[in-house]
Amino acid sequence: MVIRQVAKLALAKAQANVGVVEEGENAGKYIRKYQQACIPALPTGSPWCAAFMVYRFTQAFKQLDIDAGDFPTSGYCPDWQRWGKSKSRWIDIDEAEAEPDIVEPGDVCLFWFAPKGRVAHIGIVESVHEWGVYTIEGNTGPEVGTVNRDGDGVYRKKRDWKEFGLGGGFIRMK
Repeated sequence: MVIRQVAKLALAKAQANVGVVEEGENAGKYIRKYQQACIPALPTGSPWCAAFMVYRFTQAFKQLDIDAGDFPTSGYCPDWQRWGKSKSRWIDIDEAEAEPDIVEPGDVCLFWFAPKGRVAHIGIVESVHEWGVYTIEGNTGPEVGTVNRDGDGVYRKKRDWKEFGLGGGFIRMK
């Protein structure tokens, strides 16, 4: 399916960005590119985890010469979750943990933050395992065992299922 092809390319490009770090608080040459990919563009200094996903997917659609249609271009994580649910692509965390094979590399992952009462961080799945997933995430940090949504760069992260929180989950990209 076309969206899976886009997801695979977005993942490959995200992997190539591992190691990109901010130059100042939520700023820098690459960070600005990510922020400007959103519609509307995010102001310099804005959190950019969702902007990183917008940029990687938008670039993949362009490179493959595929119309993105109504694919999310928002820098706000709940907009991505709403889109996934409206397209029947949403996989909640309990379902993913019970049946890990339904999650695939290139799927989008969203993390629930109880204090905010919403999903508030996003990444892309790199690989799937019985215990959880490896992801590529922007605006996070190198910490282990915690979800940092205000970090300093693009990192590869090992994520146990429990790290996604009760309202977290995945957007199936197929």
